Amino acid sequence: MRFIETKKLNDYIIGTGSFLTDNIVENFSERLDALEKVSLQSFSIENDKKFLRDVSAVLNVIVSIIYHPHISNKREEVIIRIEQAQQIGQEAFLNTIRDSKLWKAHDARMIPEEVYYYQHIDELRIYENRFIGFLIDLIDKELAKFSAFYLSRLPTLTSLDSTLDSSQVGSVIVDIDRLRRKTQFIKNTYFYREVSKGKPISHKIQPTNILLKDRLYRFCFRFYRSFARYEDLSATKRDLRSFYTILLFRELREAGFELVSQENGGYLFEGKDFSITLENAKDDALALTVKYHKLPDSPSRHIVGFHVETERQIGEVKLYGDDVDGAEMLSIWELSYADSEARSAVEASTEEELVRRLLASKISKTSADKTIYKRYCPVCGKRGVDTDEGIYTCSICTSSYMFDESGEDTSVWFRKIRKWGIS
Repeated sequence: MRFIETKKLNDYIIGTGSFLTDNIVENFSERLDALEKVSLQSFSIENDKKFLRDVSAVLNVIVSIIYHPHISNKREEVIIRIEQAQQIGQEAFLNTIRDSKLWKAHDARMIPEEVYYYQHIDELRIYENRFIGFLIDLIDKELAKFSAFYLSRLPTLTSLDSTLDSSQVGSVIVDIDRLRRKTQFIKNTYFYREVSKGKPISHKIQPTNILLKDRLYRFCFRFYRSFARYEDLSATKRDLRSFYTILLFRELREAGFELVSQENGGYLFEGKDFSITLENAKDDALALTVKYHKLPDSPSRHIVGFHVETERQIGEVKLYGDDVDGAEMLSIWELSYADSEARSAVEASTEEELVRRLLASKISKTSADKTIYKRYCPVCGKRGVDTDEGIYTCSICTSSYMFDESGEDTSVWFRKIRKWGIS
C-alpha cells in the first residue's frame, strides 16, 4: 500500500475504537451503522499530488542538510613520525615517554622516532545524519510504490476502458520520475554514502536535541513521524484485516445474515441457507468457515490473507492444514488466488465490490444435473473430477463442490470457486 492509503487506513481504524473487541451481538446493527464508511480507493489524484509536493519539500531540505550537515569533532589517539607532529600535548608526551618501542639509540642518546599524537576528526556519521540517510531510503521505496501504482493504471491498448484520465495519470508519473531522479542524485552524494555505511539504525527514531531544535532536521523528523505508524508491516496487515472484517459485516447483513454469537474473537452469522464464522488467523489473516445447512457435516474453510504492497503476491497465504479448502488474498485494489499458481485476480471499482465477490464465491448454489456434473466440472467445464466423501474436486481448476439431493431437485453448492464472475 502507498503511504496515502495506509495513513487513511490508520485514521479509520483509530476511529472505530473498540468496535471489534467489544461484544456487539445485542446492538450489532446500530453500532455497525455508527461507523464511518470509508473507501481507501476513493482518494483522488489530488491527495497523491499533495503528498508528492511534501516529498519534494523534504528532499529540498535534505539537500540543504547535505551541504551543511551537523558533525561531531572527536579526538583520536594515533602514533605518527616525530617530524609530522607540529606539537604534542602533555598527555601524549607522557605516553610517548612510557612506550620504549618508540625510542631508538642515536649515538649516546635515546630519541623517539615516533610519538603519540591526538588528532581531531570531523565525524559525519552521527545519529542524526544516519537518520537522514534512513529517511532517504524510505522516500525512495515510497516513490517506487507510487510509480508502480500509476504505471499500472496508465491507459494502454489493453485497458481502453480505464476510468482514469490519462493526462492526469501522466502528469503524476512525470512528477514521480522527477522526484526519483532527485533521490538518486542524493544517494550518489558523499554524505549519503558515508552515513549509510554499517548497520542500519532502528525504525524507532530517538528525538535528539538536533532533531527537535535544528530547523532543517526537525522538518525531516516531523515528516518521518507520518511514516512511523506503519513501520511494522504486520500492523498494516492487521489494520487492513479489521477494515475488511467491518466490510464483511456490512455485506453479510445485506445478504440477510444475522450475528448470533461472538466468542473468543470469532463471529457467528446465521442466514437462511448458510452459517458463516469469521475468526482471526495466524499471519494476520482471516478465517471463514462456511456451513451449508442442508449439508451440515461438511463445512468449508477458507483463509483470506492481506497484502499491502502494490505488486501482486502469489502463494503468500499458506494452506493451514487439510481442513482448509482454499485461500485468497485481498488488497485494497484486487482479490486474487493464493492457493494456485494461476495468475487470476479480480479488480473492482470499490472495496465493497471485492468483498461482495468474495462472499458470493463461498455461498453460491444452483440446481444441477448430478449425472453430468459429477464427471465434468461445473466451473471450468473440463473433465477430470475426483470425489472424496461427497466432495467433488476438479483436477484442472481446483474448484470443489457438493450435491444436495434432499429436495425434489438436485442442487450443487460450490465450496470453492476458482473462476471469478459468480455474483
